[in-house]
Amino acid sequence: MAEEQGPENVFHREVQQWELEMIKKVAQAFRTDERADLEAELARRLLMLKENRPSNIRSWKAYLAKFLYNKGANWIRDQRSSARRGSAIPDVDESIDIHMSLPGIEQESDLRLAFSKAWNELDPELRRFWQVLAEEEGNQVHAAKRLGKHRNTVRLWVRKIKEALAHHGFR
Repeated sequence: MAEEQGPENVFHREVQQWELEMIKKVAQAFRTDERADLEAELARRLLMLKENRPSNIRSWKAYLAKFLYNKGANWIRDQRSSARRGSAIPDVDESIDIHMSLPGIEQESDLRLAFSKAWNELDPELRRFWQVLAEEEGNQVHAAKRLGKHRNTVRLWVRKIKEALAHHGFR
Protein backbone atom coordinates (compact mmCIF):
# COMPACT_ATOMS: atom_id res chain seq x y z
CA MET A 1 0.00 0.00 0.00
CA ALA A 2 1.52 3.34 -1.06
CA GLU A 3 1.94 6.02 1.58
CA GLU A 4 -0.14 9.15 1.10
CA GLN A 5 1.85 12.32 0.60
CA GLY A 6 0.01 15.07 2.35
CA PRO A 7 0.96 18.76 2.08
CA GLU A 8 3.16 18.49 5.19
CA ASN A 9 5.38 15.79 3.63
CA VAL A 10 5.79 17.81 0.42
CA PHE A 11 6.67 20.89 2.50
CA HIS A 12 9.58 19.04 4.05
CA ARG A 13 11.15 18.20 0.67
CA GLU A 14 10.82 21.56 -1.06
CA VAL A 15 12.89 24.61 -0.27
CA GLN A 16 10.66 27.56 0.47
CA GLN A 17 11.39 31.11 -0.73
CA TRP A 18 11.97 32.37 2.83
CA GLU A 19 14.49 29.56 3.35
CA LEU A 20 16.42 30.64 0.24
CA GLU A 21 16.42 34.20 1.55
CA MET A 22 17.74 32.93 4.88
CA ILE A 23 20.53 31.09 3.06
CA LYS A 24 21.54 34.32 1.30
CA LYS A 25 21.40 36.27 4.55
CA VAL A 26 23.53 33.71 6.41
CA ALA A 27 26.06 33.58 3.54
CA GLN A 28 26.42 37.36 3.70
CA ALA A 29 27.50 37.06 7.34
CA PHE A 30 30.79 35.50 6.17
CA ARG A 31 33.66 37.22 4.41
CA THR A 32 34.43 35.10 1.36
CA ASP A 33 35.06 35.47 -2.36
CA GLU A 34 33.18 32.21 -2.95
CA ARG A 35 29.73 33.30 -1.79
CA ALA A 36 27.91 31.36 -4.51
CA ASP A 37 29.71 28.16 -3.47
CA LEU A 38 28.82 28.82 0.16
CA GLU A 39 25.15 29.39 -0.74
CA ALA A 40 25.12 26.17 -2.76
CA GLU A 41 26.62 24.24 0.15
CA LEU A 42 24.08 25.71 2.56
CA ALA A 43 21.23 24.79 0.20
CA ARG A 44 22.59 21.25 -0.05
CA ARG A 45 22.78 21.02 3.74
CA LEU A 46 19.23 22.34 4.04
CA LEU A 47 17.95 19.62 1.71
CA MET A 48 19.81 16.98 3.69
CA LEU A 49 18.32 18.34 6.92
CA LYS A 50 14.82 18.30 5.44
CA GLU A 51 15.23 14.67 4.44
CA ASN A 52 15.95 13.73 8.05
CA ARG A 53 14.23 16.52 9.91
CA PRO A 54 14.37 16.12 13.70
CA SER A 55 10.89 15.92 15.22
CA ASN A 56 11.49 17.87 18.42
CA ILE A 57 12.13 21.33 16.90
CA ARG A 58 10.05 24.08 18.50
CA SER A 59 10.88 26.89 16.09
CA TRP A 60 11.90 25.81 12.60
CA LYS A 61 13.07 29.32 11.63
CA ALA A 62 15.30 29.70 14.69
CA TYR A 63 16.64 26.18 14.34
CA LEU A 64 17.33 26.65 10.65
CA ALA A 65 19.10 29.98 11.17
CA LYS A 66 21.47 28.47 13.73
CA PHE A 67 21.94 25.30 11.67
CA LEU A 68 22.83 27.27 8.53
CA TYR A 69 25.17 29.59 10.41
CA ASN A 70 27.04 26.65 11.96
CA LYS A 71 27.33 24.86 8.61
CA GLY A 72 28.52 28.09 6.98
CA ALA A 73 31.17 28.59 9.67
CA ASN A 74 32.36 25.01 9.19
CA TRP A 75 32.55 25.46 5.41
CA ILE A 76 34.54 28.69 5.73
CA ARG A 77 36.93 27.08 8.23
CA ASP A 78 37.47 24.08 5.96
CA GLN A 79 38.03 26.28 2.90
CA ARG A 80 40.61 28.42 4.69
CA SER A 81 42.34 25.36 6.09
CA SER A 82 42.62 23.69 2.70
CA ALA A 83 43.82 26.95 1.14
CA ARG A 84 46.59 27.22 3.73
CA ARG A 85 47.63 23.63 3.16
CA GLY A 86 47.48 24.05 -0.59
CA SER A 87 49.62 27.18 -0.64
CA ALA A 88 52.22 25.65 1.68
CA ILE A 89 52.76 22.64 -0.57
CA PRO A 90 54.48 23.46 -3.83
CA ASP A 91 53.84 21.21 -6.80
CA VAL A 92 56.68 18.91 -7.73
CA ASP A 93 58.91 20.73 -10.15
CA GLU A 94 60.13 18.08 -12.56
CA SER A 95 62.95 20.36 -13.69
CA ILE A 96 64.57 20.29 -10.24
CA ASP A 97 67.92 18.53 -10.25
CA ILE A 98 66.78 15.61 -8.14
CA HIS A 99 70.30 14.22 -7.97
CA MET A 100 71.35 16.94 -5.56
CA SER A 101 69.01 15.51 -2.94
CA LEU A 102 71.54 12.94 -1.77
CA PRO A 103 75.15 13.90 -1.03
CA GLY A 104 77.74 12.35 -3.32
CA ILE A 105 75.34 11.27 -6.06
CA GLU A 106 76.28 14.11 -8.37
CA GLN A 107 79.73 12.58 -8.81
CA GLU A 108 78.84 9.03 -9.74
CA SER A 109 76.79 8.45 -12.87
CA ASP A 110 75.66 4.91 -11.88
CA LEU A 111 74.25 6.22 -8.65
CA ARG A 112 72.64 9.14 -10.46
CA LEU A 113 70.92 6.74 -12.84
CA ALA A 114 69.77 4.47 -10.01
CA PHE A 115 68.46 7.43 -8.05
CA SER A 116 66.69 8.77 -11.13
CA LYS A 117 64.94 5.43 -11.61
CA ALA A 118 63.92 5.31 -7.94
CA TRP A 119 62.64 8.89 -8.12
CA ASN A 120 60.58 8.16 -11.22
CA GLU A 121 58.99 5.13 -9.52
CA LEU A 122 57.66 7.30 -6.68
CA ASP A 123 54.19 8.66 -7.13
CA PRO A 124 53.88 12.48 -7.20
CA GLU A 125 52.57 12.61 -3.64
CA LEU A 126 55.70 10.86 -2.33
CA ARG A 127 57.95 13.13 -4.41
CA ARG A 128 56.22 16.19 -3.00
CA PHE A 129 56.57 14.73 0.50
CA TRP A 130 60.29 14.11 -0.04
CA GLN A 131 60.79 17.72 -1.13
CA VAL A 132 58.90 19.06 1.89
CA LEU A 133 60.84 16.69 4.17
CA ALA A 134 64.11 17.99 2.71
CA GLU A 135 62.97 21.60 3.24
CA GLU A 136 62.12 20.72 6.84
CA GLU A 137 65.60 19.18 7.23
CA GLY A 138 64.21 15.71 7.86
CA ASN A 139 61.74 16.76 10.56
CA GLN A 140 58.80 14.43 9.96
CA VAL A 141 56.50 16.26 12.39
CA HIS A 142 56.95 19.58 10.59
CA ALA A 143 56.56 17.91 7.20
CA ALA A 144 53.32 16.24 8.37
CA LYS A 145 51.95 19.58 9.57
CA ARG A 146 52.83 21.34 6.31
CA LEU A 147 51.15 18.62 4.29
CA GLY A 148 48.17 18.34 6.63
CA LYS A 149 48.81 14.62 7.08
CA HIS A 150 48.81 12.40 10.14
CA ARG A 151 52.22 11.42 11.51
CA ASN A 152 51.50 7.74 10.81
CA THR A 153 50.90 8.57 7.16
CA VAL A 154 54.29 10.25 7.07
CA ARG A 155 55.91 7.17 8.64
CA LEU A 156 54.31 4.99 5.96
CA TRP A 157 55.59 7.32 3.23
CA VAL A 158 59.13 7.24 4.66
CA ARG A 159 58.95 3.44 4.62
CA LYS A 160 57.77 3.46 0.98
CA ILE A 161 60.59 5.79 -0.02
CA LYS A 162 63.13 3.59 1.78
CA GLU A 163 61.76 0.51 0.00
CA ALA A 164 62.00 2.22 -3.39
CA LEU A 165 65.58 3.26 -2.66
CA ALA A 166 66.49 -0.23 -1.40
CA HIS A 167 65.01 -1.74 -4.57
CA HIS A 168 67.50 0.32 -6.57
CA GLY A 169 70.53 -0.56 -4.44
CA PHE A 170 70.51 2.22 -1.85
CA ARG A 171 70.77 1.36 1.82
